[in-house]
Amino acid sequence: MKRKGLFLTLGVIALLLIGVFTFSVVNSGNDESQEGTETPEEQESFVVGILQTASHPALDAITEGAIEGLAENGYVDGENTEIVFQNGQGDQNLMNTMAQSLVEDGADLLIGIGTPASQAFANATADIPIIMGAVSDPVGAGLVASEEAPGKNITGVKDQAPVEAQLAMMLEMLPEAMEIGVLYSSGEDNSRAEGERAEKAIEELGLNPVIYTVSSTNEIQQTVATMSQEVDVIYLPTDNTIASAFDTVVSEANRYDIPLIPTVDSMIAQGGLATVGINQTDTGFETGRMAAEVLQGKNPSEFNVFVLSEGDKLVNQQQADLLGIEISQTVLDEAIMIETNE
Repeated sequence: MKRKGLFLTLGVIALLLIGVFTFSVVNSGNDESQEGTETPEEQESFVVGILQTASHPALDAITEGAIEGLAENGYVDGENTEIVFQNGQGDQNLMNTMAQSLVEDGADLLIGIGTPASQAFANATADIPIIMGAVSDPVGAGLVASEEAPGKNITGVKDQAPVEAQLAMMLEMLPEAMEIGVLYSSGEDNSRAEGERAEKAIEELGLNPVIYTVSSTNEIQQTVATMSQEVDVIYLPTDNTIASAFDTVVSEANRYDIPLIPTVDSMIAQGGLATVGINQTDTGFETGRMAAEVLQGKNPSEFNVFVLSEGDKLVNQQQADLLGIEISQTVLDEAIMIETNE
């Protein structure tokens, strides 16, 4: 009887030991599983500050493209990324203040949409990575040492206009044009650089460049009216001041039947005649892609500037009809037709 009780006791003890062992193994497995899976609160998140130079369709498209490029590469606003957007509305002092605020608020990365916004960021920090979105002349603007080796905390996208291709298309459509007006803002580094490129290219074609500059949007209407008495066509380099008041440029040029050859693709739908235009959303997407690579650890000082220099032929047939310009079939066959925005 005693032996039977002893066996019973030993059996109970064995069952208890097995239960404890099983619980320990299961619990250990759960701990390992929990250690390998971070909760949303534990996942790494980033703050990206975006400063846009001004409000106009071209820069708006670049900003949208940059946000899309970030998302496509794993940095989604509202999930693992907080995007803080500011718009300087063309005011350099305001941009400087906004840039400083984004730096002080602890942004992990900064994206400047346009040259003035990128310069504001460069003046605000030498540490936080900066991605330029659509800067025509980053070396001339003092943002990078060279396009191949930026050398600072800045890299990004250069959207150099295909000036020669644009002027060649202009001559296909307007073969009798000789006096070529060039209009840009005197206060923007990128505009001056592009204006000088255009002037040189026009001279090389044996044509006469007629250069006009404005210091603010308030001067645009009178300047375009004056130019229209002297030129056969107006070429518009990349310029934020002109772009922000492009409706005024179109309205005044149309009064005198002067065609406009803008640099930016979105300006064709606003009333430009034709261009070889770089897609601004694509420009922004490349900006976002580069931003994502820097967030993943790429060093901006060694990350070469990405150059966009090719585009599509774009024609606004409604504008041609309005100005009484007949477009050859050769041009029509090669071009994408754009309708005027209502």
